[in-house]
Amino acid sequence: MCFKKKIIPNKEIHDVEKKLKSFYNGWKAFAFKDNIINVAIGMIIATSFKMLVNSLVSDIIMPIFIGIGAKSNTLDLFIILVPGRSHNTTYYTLKDAQNDGAVTLNYGNFIHNFCNLIIISLLLYLIIKFIDRIKKTEQFLKKQIEDNI
Repeated sequence: MCFKKKIIPNKEIHDVEKKLKSFYNGWKAFAFKDNIINVAIGMIIATSFKMLVNSLVSDIIMPIFIGIGAKSNTLDLFIILVPGRSHNTTYYTLKDAQNDGAVTLNYGNFIHNFCNLIIISLLLYLIIKFIDRIKKTEQFLKKQIEDNI
């Protein structure tokens, strides 16, 4: 079998290079816009905020609930729907039940995530109200300064 070498004309190579440069410049202009960088910073802050609220719920609020009445970790609150391989119906932790292959209804996990949702939404509401109040005060002060000048 004989293979012929295909020779690509310089014009086609030049056109491909132009298209690649144009694509790269367009991508660079998009990826490094101020808006994109602000969104990335916002995502990083939001992730940190989420970790903070998760810690607040897991480490402070839920232990208070446990001390008041639940008497167990809320994540370990569950109902056995189908016993595991050992046909045991008494498990001390959710992990024990899952390791045995039991099918469980994990309502404690739901309570934990529900508390996260409520606390996150409450904190976000308060932060937005605070920022709105600062903006209104700033607008009021600007108007006062403009009126006095």
